[in-house]
Amino acid sequence: MGETLAEHTWAVLCRVADLARLRPGLPQFLGLPRLWHLLFWAAFLHDWGKVASGFQSALRGRSRWDHRHEVLSLAFLDWFGAAFEGEEATWVAAGVGMHHKNMSELQSLYPAGLAPEDDPIGDLVKELHREDAEGLWRWGAHVVAAWVDQLGLDSVGIRIPELPSVGDAVSQTLAARAARIRHWMQQSYRLVRDMENGGDRHLRIWMLLLRGYLIQSDYTASAHQETLVPPEFRPGRILGASHISPGALYGHQEEAGQVVGSCLLIAPTGSGKTESALLWAARQWQVRGAVPRVFYTLPYQASMNAMYDRLQKVFPGQVGLLHGRSALALYRRFMDQGYAPDEATRLARALRNWAGIHVPPVRVFSPYHMLKAAYQLKGYEAMLADYAQAAFIFDEIHAYEPARLAMILETMRFLRENLGASFFVMTATMPTPVRRHVEEALGSFSAICAPPEVFRAFTRHRLYLVAGNLLGDSGLDAIANAFREGQSVLVTFNTVARAQEAYRALKARIPEAPPEQVILIHGRFNGRDRLAKERAITNAVSVGRVGRNPVLVISTQVVEVSLNIDLDTIFTDPAPLEALVQRFGRVNRKRRLASAPVHVFTEPADGQGVYDPRLVQGALRVLGAHKQGSPIDEGAIQGWLDIVYQDEVLEDWEREYHRVSREFRAAFLDRLRPFSADSGIEDAFNRLFDGLEVLPVSLRAEYARLREERPLEAAELLVPIGWRRWLGLKGEKRVLTPPNEWPPVIDAQYSSETGLEFAK
Repeated sequence: MGETLAEHTWAVLCRVADLARLRPGLPQFLGLPRLWHLLFWAAFLHDWGKVASGFQSALRGRSRWDHRHEVLSLAFLDWFGAAFEGEEATWVAAGVGMHHKNMSELQSLYPAGLAPEDDPIGDLVKELHREDAEGLWRWGAHVVAAWVDQLGLDSVGIRIPELPSVGDAVSQTLAARAARIRHWMQQSYRLVRDMENGGDRHLRIWMLLLRGYLIQSDYTASAHQETLVPPEFRPGRILGASHISPGALYGHQEEAGQVVGSCLLIAPTGSGKTESALLWAARQWQVRGAVPRVFYTLPYQASMNAMYDRLQKVFPGQVGLLHGRSALALYRRFMDQGYAPDEATRLARALRNWAGIHVPPVRVFSPYHMLKAAYQLKGYEAMLADYAQAAFIFDEIHAYEPARLAMILETMRFLRENLGASFFVMTATMPTPVRRHVEEALGSFSAICAPPEVFRAFTRHRLYLVAGNLLGDSGLDAIANAFREGQSVLVTFNTVARAQEAYRALKARIPEAPPEQVILIHGRFNGRDRLAKERAITNAVSVGRVGRNPVLVISTQVVEVSLNIDLDTIFTDPAPLEALVQRFGRVNRKRRLASAPVHVFTEPADGQGVYDPRLVQGALRVLGAHKQGSPIDEGAIQGWLDIVYQDEVLEDWEREYHRVSREFRAAFLDRLRPFSADSGIEDAFNRLFDGLEVLPVSLRAEYARLREERPLEAAELLVPIGWRRWLGLKGEKRVLTPPNEWPPVIDAQYSSETGLEFAK
């Protein structure tokens, strides 16, 4: 059922009131005391042009309408001129006139310099009738004050101007309406051009937020979202959901719960860093009185899905999940709860959209989602507005190579300096150059490092450096023997092809093993099979599980931060030291055993096209100096990292970091301004960060059937691949569908047992 203009405007203003309550200190931080005042009037006026007779006819399905209602809304701005000072009326005009379309789009619809008889604005204003204008005047003169009072907005600085008399207002508007619309459009265009040419940095931020909050208020009102609520981060609630008593907290957890402002935490894997971060967020909430939004960032979809489940137990119904497959992840959760497929689809899409329009007070996403704002993809102003004064939790910051890390940290710096965001960065391992740049991005911050006794208490691994290749007979025999002895064994390779080869070889060595106990997992499974494998692994060896069944898990580095599992031993390809430490963290995670053996093979040491070979070889040198079979002191790992990151390795790392940091800041962050969404760059962004999803030809028939019956389940059949691999398939003419057909079908083997394989 439709709603009236007044009903929609009221809903939009309710969301404006919510935003003011969520961020009471934002106007002072920005140096724009009248922020909420300007937003209120932009929101109040933004849809007035919908009274146009052509729009109303189109709304009822009677005819097509080729004009823009927001342009006609500008005809009424002069009535409220007494509400504004200096350039404020132009700012509001830009917000109203361009809250849907950018300047370039409006200029093509309403070109400047035309004769009055050729100006399409002349045709537009003919659709405004006296009785409608008089009704709008009565609304602005007699109703708006009561609305401000009812919403409590007088306390945040909303001021009501005295309007001209109804006769003067309506007559002047009808007489000069085209000229005044054109005036405000030209003023708005001048404002945008000034910002494009650099302009005042503060003004660019103000206008980014003004448009962002107007869009957010409009979209959430249109979605009939009742209230934008703040997260309630009560320490007792956090500890209760985690089954931790206050007296059982580690010192670094207690310390994190007292920090005000940004924080850097270094503590062993499994020592409660997540609880530390949530207690930090609770402290910000206590001290500031309001934390508008909390964002939990992780590098991989599997770890995001797991964190979503974990946070839902702490904040039920208040957590959003945002990544390329979040609708699928949510769909599976509803199916597991017994919902019918159609209802599960509806609910999953609704929750995905709910998160996409910035409603949930707690959200889980990747740092790459944040970078969409820097790249000025569609909706970027609303993203940035939502980040203002928010609290961000960054987990596994070590997982990013220097180029992407540079973009992430520069974005953090921008959000801190310009929007008042605060950050909690936590990791178990952090090379000194990474730490130095993290600290620069954080600005003023508190550093917490778990004390030596905690690191000593988390000594849980014995190191064995094994000469040779993990795919050699001796390596495969050692794995098979450990599994036969009843151990749960993790085997980690750097490439999918090596993992697939090992899986076949190990299945042949232990034919007696039940299929459900030998599991291959990597990044080239489709969503359906990947989820089934993750569940099988966690059901067998999740942290804290009683009655464990031995499993043999053959994996790639997807296990490093994605699964909360606890195995008995690991055999791994050589890799950079920080990656190896993360792999070790899946073994004896909560010190269930006195100590557990971890086996690192020495070949191949060339990085296999995945890692910088110098980092792999440096890790092997450091580990080679460690006594065979002796415990790994978690507190010594930082020193090991610093041995690896020196001389040429450090110089090259720093050179790449500074190059990307400088270029990203100059090309994107320094050029951020409103009204400039760049749809043409979205494909480039996806190539850089998201890769591509393809459909193996063997799944084509099943996809076609599911697309008609259960479309989200059809999407589960797609397999992610990297952009370089995609270009290779195109060059080999193994892409079977036309360029514009979705999904792209490829000529490659696929099975639920081994995943996607490219060899013919």
